[in-house]
Amino acid sequence: MAQTSIQRLEPQHLALLIGVQTIWGVNWIASKSAVDEFHPLLLTALRFGMLLLVMWPFLRWHSGQMRNLMLGCLLTGPLSFSAGFVGLGLARDVAPLAVASNLGAPFATLLAALFLGDKIGPWRGSALLLSFGGVVLMGFDPKIFDDMAALLLTALSALFWAVAAIFMRRVTGVSAPATQAWLSLTTFPPMLIAALLFEHNPLGVAMHVSWWAWGSLAMIVIGATLFGHTGFFYLLSRYQISLMAPFLLLAPVIGVISGVLWFGNALTWRMIVGGAMTLLGVLIITIREGRRRPDPVPVTAAEEVA
Repeated sequence: MAQTSIQRLEPQHLALLIGVQTIWGVNWIASKSAVDEFHPLLLTALRFGMLLLVMWPFLRWHSGQMRNLMLGCLLTGPLSFSAGFVGLGLARDVAPLAVASNLGAPFATLLAALFLGDKIGPWRGSALLLSFGGVVLMGFDPKIFDDMAALLLTALSALFWAVAAIFMRRVTGVSAPATQAWLSLTTFPPMLIAALLFEHNPLGVAMHVSWWAWGSLAMIVIGATLFGHTGFFYLLSRYQISLMAPFLLLAPVIGVISGVLWFGNALTWRMIVGGAMTLLGVLIITIREGRRRPDPVPVTAAEEVA
């Protein structure tokens, strides 16, 4: 889908973009609520199993694209999503994870420079230092020491997404629904097997979780994935990512605020300053990457705990 040369967001599209970011931000509440009752690997399996039921009609073989598509899906689902949910299950505070989950863009820039020969100029170099420096600053916060494993797993999830993005950028002619269908198919079976092997009585857990946990899972699948990703890919087909970049920071900010208001997470000066540094770096990288690559780019997993 070719993007047009529209230079500003139409009011209805701006409203859609803000709505998507709001859903992705509030989705941190749903994800944390669900992972606190479901086991993380089981939650990953259920999420993509439910998504597969909806996306099954879009499952098609795409000659010449399957190698990159499959590698991208395997890195995104079984690795990136599972690491993210395991990290979220270990965490007490959502706020630092909502910020760290956005490291996918800096990681992708760094990997492209290391393995694809992309040059990192002063702008992107400074943005990389800001992004990673912000997470390091948050990591030195005493309130995050107990959540260090969760923070590292969230960063690892972002790294897996960044590697997946290298393969996904090589995929052409595959629609967003078809990509979601293959992502679901490559994630559901291995995550279900992993849950049965490594988590205690996952089927019994699924039968005894609360209605709130099931509602949270429905929010993840219907709100964040089906509505959120469909709306975002629609906007990507019309606008350059650099034009939407400032609004993409709404999701992590709303995620941080949600953690504070809903779960009572504490905010310290290191979290605030470190989070601001990271998101500013992500903003700069997203804008610069959008100007260099006018074609649509994959959604960050970010964007995915979504």
